[in-house]
Amino acid sequence: MTLVLVIDDDQSICSAVQTALKQRGIDVLVADNGATGVKYLETFAVDVAIVAIFMPDMDGLEIIRTFSQRTPRVPVIAMSGLLSRDRYGTTPDFLRMAGMLGAAFCLRKPFLPDQLMTAIEVCLGAPLAEPGG
Repeated sequence: MTLVLVIDDDQSICSAVQTALKQRGIDVLVADNGATGVKYLETFAVDVAIVAIFMPDMDGLEIIRTFSQRTPRVPVIAMSGLLSRDRYGTTPDFLRMAGMLGAAFCLRKPFLPDQLMTAIEVCLGAPLAEPGG
Protein backbone atom coordinates (compact mmCIF):
# COMPACT_ATOMS: atom_id res chain seq x y z
CA MET A 1 0.00 0.00 0.00
CA THR A 2 1.18 3.51 -0.83
CA LEU A 3 1.96 5.86 2.07
CA VAL A 4 1.85 9.61 1.41
CA LEU A 5 3.10 12.21 3.87
CA VAL A 6 1.32 15.59 3.70
CA ILE A 7 3.02 18.57 5.35
CA ASP A 8 0.97 21.75 5.51
CA ASP A 9 -0.09 24.10 8.32
CA ASP A 10 -3.44 24.70 6.57
CA GLN A 11 -5.81 22.15 8.10
CA SER A 12 -8.36 22.52 5.28
CA ILE A 13 -5.76 21.59 2.66
CA CYS A 14 -4.60 18.63 4.75
CA SER A 15 -8.18 17.40 5.15
CA ALA A 16 -8.98 17.76 1.45
CA VAL A 17 -5.81 15.96 0.37
CA GLN A 18 -6.31 13.25 2.98
CA THR A 19 -9.91 12.67 1.86
CA ALA A 20 -8.97 12.50 -1.83
CA LEU A 21 -6.14 10.04 -1.16
CA LYS A 22 -8.08 7.81 1.23
CA GLN A 23 -10.84 7.51 -1.39
CA ARG A 24 -8.15 5.98 -3.59
CA GLY A 25 -7.06 3.56 -0.87
CA ILE A 26 -3.86 5.46 -0.13
CA ASP A 27 -2.59 5.68 3.45
CA VAL A 28 -1.89 9.23 4.60
CA LEU A 29 0.22 10.77 7.35
CA VAL A 30 -0.43 14.44 8.09
CA ALA A 31 2.05 16.81 9.68
CA ASP A 32 1.10 20.41 10.42
CA ASN A 33 4.71 21.61 10.53
CA GLY A 34 8.11 20.85 9.05
CA ALA A 35 9.70 19.40 12.19
CA THR A 36 6.94 16.81 12.54
CA GLY A 37 7.15 16.08 8.82
CA VAL A 38 10.88 15.39 9.02
CA LYS A 39 10.29 13.16 12.07
CA TYR A 40 7.62 11.18 10.18
CA LEU A 41 9.90 10.86 7.17
CA GLU A 42 12.59 9.33 9.37
CA THR A 43 10.11 7.05 11.19
CA PHE A 44 7.81 5.71 8.46
CA ALA A 45 8.36 4.13 5.04
CA VAL A 46 6.95 7.08 3.09
CA ASP A 47 6.49 6.64 -0.67
CA VAL A 48 5.74 10.28 -1.57
CA ALA A 49 5.78 13.55 0.39
CA ILE A 50 3.53 16.52 -0.39
CA VAL A 51 4.94 19.73 1.04
CA ALA A 52 3.50 23.25 1.26
CA ILE A 53 6.03 25.95 0.46
CA PHE A 54 4.92 28.53 3.03
CA MET A 55 4.70 27.51 6.67
CA PRO A 56 5.70 29.40 9.80
CA ASP A 57 8.33 27.24 11.50
CA MET A 58 10.20 25.62 8.64
CA ASP A 59 9.36 26.62 5.09
CA GLY A 60 8.77 24.05 2.39
CA LEU A 61 11.96 24.92 0.52
CA GLU A 62 13.96 24.01 3.63
CA ILE A 63 11.94 20.81 4.02
CA ILE A 64 12.54 19.83 0.39
CA ARG A 65 16.28 20.45 0.79
CA THR A 66 16.31 18.34 3.97
CA PHE A 67 14.36 15.50 2.33
CA SER A 68 16.64 15.56 -0.73
CA GLN A 69 19.67 15.16 1.51
CA ARG A 70 18.31 12.59 3.97
CA THR A 71 15.98 10.48 1.83
CA PRO A 72 16.58 11.19 -1.86
CA ARG A 73 14.53 8.11 -2.81
CA VAL A 74 11.32 9.77 -1.57
CA PRO A 75 9.87 12.03 -4.27
CA VAL A 76 8.47 15.35 -3.11
CA ILE A 77 5.48 17.21 -4.52
CA ALA A 78 5.67 20.92 -3.72
CA MET A 79 2.45 22.93 -3.46
CA SER A 80 1.84 26.63 -3.17
CA GLY A 81 -0.91 29.09 -3.84
CA LEU A 82 1.02 32.22 -2.99
CA LEU A 83 1.94 34.65 -5.69
CA SER A 84 3.87 37.57 -4.28
CA ARG A 85 5.34 40.56 -6.02
CA ASP A 86 8.37 42.57 -5.04
CA ARG A 87 8.58 46.34 -5.47
CA TYR A 88 9.55 45.90 -9.14
CA GLY A 89 6.41 43.92 -9.95
CA THR A 90 8.21 40.63 -10.47
CA THR A 91 6.94 37.40 -8.98
CA PRO A 92 9.41 34.98 -7.44
CA ASP A 93 8.58 31.53 -8.72
CA PHE A 94 8.72 29.54 -5.50
CA LEU A 95 7.53 26.34 -7.17
CA ARG A 96 10.37 26.61 -9.68
CA MET A 97 12.77 27.07 -6.77
CA ALA A 98 11.27 23.95 -5.18
CA GLY A 99 12.02 22.01 -8.36
CA MET A 100 15.60 23.25 -8.33
CA LEU A 101 15.94 22.02 -4.73
CA GLY A 102 14.69 18.54 -5.60
CA ALA A 103 10.89 18.56 -5.81
CA ALA A 104 9.80 15.97 -8.38
CA PHE A 105 6.49 17.71 -9.13
CA CYS A 106 4.87 21.06 -8.34
CA LEU A 107 1.19 21.92 -7.88
CA ARG A 108 -0.33 25.37 -7.74
CA LYS A 109 -3.13 25.67 -5.15
CA PRO A 110 -6.00 25.26 -5.58
CA PHE A 111 -5.66 22.01 -7.50
CA LEU A 112 -8.12 19.29 -8.41
CA PRO A 113 -7.99 15.75 -6.99
CA ASP A 114 -7.18 14.42 -10.47
CA GLN A 115 -4.17 16.75 -10.67
CA LEU A 116 -2.99 15.46 -7.30
CA MET A 117 -3.38 11.84 -8.42
CA THR A 118 -1.45 12.57 -11.61
CA ALA A 119 1.38 14.12 -9.59
CA ILE A 120 1.56 11.08 -7.30
CA GLU A 121 1.49 8.68 -10.26
CA VAL A 122 4.31 10.62 -11.94
CA CYS A 123 6.35 10.45 -8.72
CA LEU A 124 5.73 6.74 -8.27
CA GLY A 125 6.28 5.98 -11.93
CA ALA A 126 3.09 3.92 -12.04
CA PRO A 127 -0.67 4.48 -12.20
CA LEU A 128 -2.65 4.15 -8.98
CA ALA A 129 -5.58 1.77 -8.72
CA GLU A 130 -8.97 3.25 -9.53
CA PRO A 131 -11.32 3.81 -6.58
CA GLY A 132 -13.19 0.62 -5.75
CA GLY A 133 -11.13 -1.36 -8.22
